[in-house]
Amino acid sequence: MAEQASETQVYKLSVLAQRQHLPSLPGQEEGTTYGVVWSSFPMPAHGSCYVVKFNNARSISFLAYIDDQGAVFPVDQPITLAPAACPDFAVTPDERGYSGTVLIRGEGASLQPLSKYRGSFKGTMREVSDSETWNTSRSLTYRPFMASMYLRYCVFDSERRNVGKGPSISIDMRAYPLDEPVDIMGAFSRLPLPDAIDAVVYQIGEHDRSSGIERFARRVFGEIDVDFLRTLMQRSSIALAYIERMDAYYINFDHTAFSAGEADAIFAVEAAINRLHRVLGMLGFAHCAASASPSEEACSAYDQAAFSGITSWVKRLMDDAISANAWIQPGHIAARPGGEWDVRTRFASSCERLGLIVRLEYDYRFDSAARELRVRFGVPQASSMPASRFDVLEGAWVPIDNDERARYATEYVNRMVLVLAAAAFSSSLSMKRCVVEKWDALRDASLSVAFDRTEFTTHLMPLASELDGAPLSCETATERLSRSVTPERMQRDIPASLQAAPREDVRPLPRALQDLLLADSIDELEVMEAPDDPYMARFNELRASAPSDPARAERGYTELIEELEARCAAVEFMSDRPIITRFCENHLGRILLPVLEEDRSVRISRAPDALFFARYELCDLYMGAGAFERALPEARKLLDLATTSMQSYSMLVNVLARLERFQEVIDVAKNGLRVAYDRSSIAYLFYRVAFAYWVLGDHETAMACYRLVPRDEHVTPMADEELSQLLAEMGRSERPTLREAAARAEQMGVPVPPSPETASQVADATVLLTDNGFHYLASRCVYHMWRITARDELSAVHRSLLP
Repeated sequence: MAEQASETQVYKLSVLAQRQHLPSLPGQEEGTTYGVVWSSFPMPAHGSCYVVKFNNARSISFLAYIDDQGAVFPVDQPITLAPAACPDFAVTPDERGYSGTVLIRGEGASLQPLSKYRGSFKGTMREVSDSETWNTSRSLTYRPFMASMYLRYCVFDSERRNVGKGPSISIDMRAYPLDEPVDIMGAFSRLPLPDAIDAVVYQIGEHDRSSGIERFARRVFGEIDVDFLRTLMQRSSIALAYIERMDAYYINFDHTAFSAGEADAIFAVEAAINRLHRVLGMLGFAHCAASASPSEEACSAYDQAAFSGITSWVKRLMDDAISANAWIQPGHIAARPGGEWDVRTRFASSCERLGLIVRLEYDYRFDSAARELRVRFGVPQASSMPASRFDVLEGAWVPIDNDERARYATEYVNRMVLVLAAAAFSSSLSMKRCVVEKWDALRDASLSVAFDRTEFTTHLMPLASELDGAPLSCETATERLSRSVTPERMQRDIPASLQAAPREDVRPLPRALQDLLLADSIDELEVMEAPDDPYMARFNELRASAPSDPARAERGYTELIEELEARCAAVEFMSDRPIITRFCENHLGRILLPVLEEDRSVRISRAPDALFFARYELCDLYMGAGAFERALPEARKLLDLATTSMQSYSMLVNVLARLERFQEVIDVAKNGLRVAYDRSSIAYLFYRVAFAYWVLGDHETAMACYRLVPRDEHVTPMADEELSQLLAEMGRSERPTLREAAARAEQMGVPVPPSPETASQVADATVLLTDNGFHYLASRCVYHMWRITARDELSAVHRSLLP
């Protein structure tokens, strides 16, 4: 501890020196003034300020040096080199930098935890303690916070006597260097999940000099029933993945393959892995081998802090309410601020970045008229809570029985409620109300709580601040939220028009959507044929007769095509504005049609399904008979009719390949890749265009296109085999990277899906359809955006738009 020197050196204070006087502190001698100075005295590279006593207006005495990394060192004069000794006082942020631990040097050389704090070095900071102190009731910026805390705990005798009497100073939280780095998480990237867990426990048990973090890992993973996990994996795939945006591990598995109890066991494994990941992150080794470690007891303290600090998210989320939405303009058209797209993407983005220790599975609905958001989430069970902890009061490890773990889980769930409510209210400043439904899958039961905005900001945000760092055993959130219970659930009645299929919806489209989709009303975007269509009945009869009487089928197809083409021509002729007839396989194909149309004044009329399928079967009939020349004009007409249909592109490519017209294969495939959106079609077109380039002698482009064939598709093994043959022919052994392949393809004019024009068309349609209440089509568009971008917040938005 620092002691005030009996003979203090006095320094003149320049008029230009930057300074800040502190208010009078408890234990401060009457008539004295303390504060901080900076900028006019020498200071080490990472210095922030000096703690000083103001003797008068022009002179000071130095008491301590504060660096910009949370440490305070006693000094009696300005310094130029950073001190090498252990600081007298320090604060250590948690892994996200918004809260942390207050440390003080004890009688020995080690720093020991004293209390907690909330805030950040770049914002304001406030002490968190079981008892009220001068710093628990004030939020201060970094310099005055550090200086006042140092003065209170390390200088003024009246408060120094209290140091050491608290329950939390018996653990040495310092991380000591290890003889060799320890890569605990590395096994999870090399081995199946149960083998990785066993390997970690086994390797730690092999030597007696294991570090604190290793012993903690063994303790946490020792709670897992690995044999049961192996049994589950024999039934269905279970794979571990790291989600960077969440900074958490996630276990992928098929929920339909397991019971609720078995799924809970998987979630418990995930929680155990994330507990260790969190502690490693607090130590600075989240993604690398640990080169230092504190004691196992300190790791337990960090683990408990990770659970108790969940409500720190409440303030951070509410502070983000006025920040920019990264999804406000995913394409060329910006969403309406505060509109449906803005609110839905804000809420989902907030949830997806939480990165909790336990699994967060949620769904939500937004009522734009009522300005109300309802969310339902699956509650974590007792199995996801720690089975033991180090109790600083008893100075020993204590087991946590199932009943106590269940109470911890209940308290944690209710703190999750506060966080999700904050995410709801932060999604829009005009959000008036939210309902949070807690779904217990094991018991098939729900319990909901409801908040209005004023109640939440007035009473529950302060509660969340008080709970930040409070142990789960206090059960404060559980008691408080019991007063807000409501019988309401996430699902509620919504206007049928919002979910109506285009065929059943005659609402006019706003001008922006008219221009984007080349349609005047939503029903013009329908692509599905009526179930009782007589022309499809004729087509089905002809197709059934084709194997036994191909000549009759050919005549019937031709007659059906001519009749339907005449009908389409009559519709186009009778229209008072330009109309073109097109077929689409699905609604997304209709959304993409305008990408290939240059005349933006036209409107698109739906081609009868029978017209497309009759011409397709006619082409297939000719192909089967080897009449490739007869098939070619029919395949071209098929593509003209269905410019976004991957079936039509495949048919024309097949015909051209049989005729060995490989340059035309390339040209057609390029157009197809402009609007391709499903993996199987993308794989087929890249496969075909790669072979065409190979035949034409462009080996570099052929190699690139083979490399761009997506994995795990029907043609992938054939593409891999042909690529190997091509590499051997080129005298190469290494395949190009995906980035190299994409660069080569784009250089040669081969689009790499999604093409910019296709991505923008879908994004713009998604924003406008969502904001204008056309949820049926909006959900299909956002689903495609999710498949393209692999951003989980879009999957959540997709689910929120479904009935």
